[in-house]
Amino acid sequence: MTFGFCLVIIIKNMTNLTKTKEEISIIVIFTSQGPKPYQFKWAGKDFKVEKINLVFEKKLGNDKLIYFSVTAEDNYFKLCFNTNTLKWYVEEIYHQ
Repeated sequence: MTFGFCLVIIIKNMTNLTKTKEEISIIVIFTSQGPKPYQFKWAGKDFKVEKINLVFEKKLGNDKLIYFSVTAEDNYFKLCFNTNTLKWYVEEIYHQ
């Protein structure tokens, strides 16, 4: 649980939160543990995922959503993968 506590402290130090639900282009590595985001394009810019901080799943009707909290270029992104539609979205961006 220390990991989650540290993540909260880091996010509190970020000054801006942008909420959105924009579909993104993404390069994903599929492993035996599931998909791992590697690089994505958002707002016309490519971001290489430096670290996956947290992964969790949620059911929404018949859809299974997998959320990834990732670090890229000193920003934190909340990415969402819809396993039914196979589409990826950026839902939140924490930035300085």
